[in-house]
Formats: sequence, structure tokens, C-alpha cells
Amino acid sequence: MKAVINTTPLISLAIINNLSLLDELFEKVYIPNAVFKEATRKGKNKTKFIETWGKNKILNIIDVKEKAALELILDEGEAEVIVLAQEKEIDLVIIDEDKARKIAKLNNLNVTGTIGILLDAKKYEKILQLKPFLDKLIAEGIYISRHLYINALVLANEKY
Repeated sequence: MKAVINTTPLISLAIINNLSLLDELFEKVYIPNAVFKEATRKGKNKTKFIETWGKNKILNIIDVKEKAALELILDEGEAEVIVLAQEKEIDLVIIDEDKARKIAKLNNLNVTGTIGILLDAKKYEKILQLKPFLDKLIAEGIYISRHLYINALVLANEKY
């Protein structure tokens, strides 16, 4: 399966030193140009790690009109994720932000996020536990609601 990833999941997986999970779980992962630029902007967390891992995964979108229309309600990276998925006929997008997830679903795309990737990694025994990764993300400033945190641990059959 192929996927297109947005900035927050990209940075989140870099924070927990697990960008390689994407290579293990997917046949191909694409990073829209706007997402790569945002994730590797000076001052961002794990910039060098993301640059090294992602430099051969960057793609530019073609349909700038569709991007512009989506940018009326989404940020540039989210818009490019959706447009790129449509252009390359990739049905899975990796996005954490609620509004972007809803818009992706309205565009008939399947959606997962950072926690979905980690749950799949546990399911396929790529990681042993989910909780340490969630705790590290929270400690590093990534917002995970208490409700989502508990639900993720329940799905992973872990104590919270």
C-alpha cells in the first residue's frame, strides 16, 4: 500500500525515532514538497533526520487550482497531501489534524494518523508497546487528548 504523509505525523515519528516504521508498513510513502519544506524548516524538531529519511520521497503536485481551492480551508501542506493522493491515486493519507482528516474523507481518501501508524506497528509486531511512544510525544509537546490517549492504549491492550 502507498501513502502520503503530512507534517505533524512526519515530525511525530521523527521525534520517537521511528520514521522507519513507514518503510516497514508501506510499499511507498510520498511527502508533498510543501510538507517537506515545513517539516525541515530551520528550528523544527528533528530536521536533519527528516531530511535524510525523506529526501527521495518528495513529490510536487500538478493541480495548483485544486490546491488553491483547498487552501481556502486547509494549510498548504494539508492541501498538497490531499491533491497528491488524488493525482497519484493513493487512497491513504497520514494526517493528524481533524479538519484536514474530514476534508480528506470527503474526497474519498482513507485516513490514518500518527497513532494509527503506531497501532499498526504494534499489530504487526514492529514495536512492542505503544505507551512509551505516546508518552514521549506528549513530553516533546505533541498534543494528544486524554480521550485519544486512553482509547489508543485500550486498542493496544495496554494499561493507562
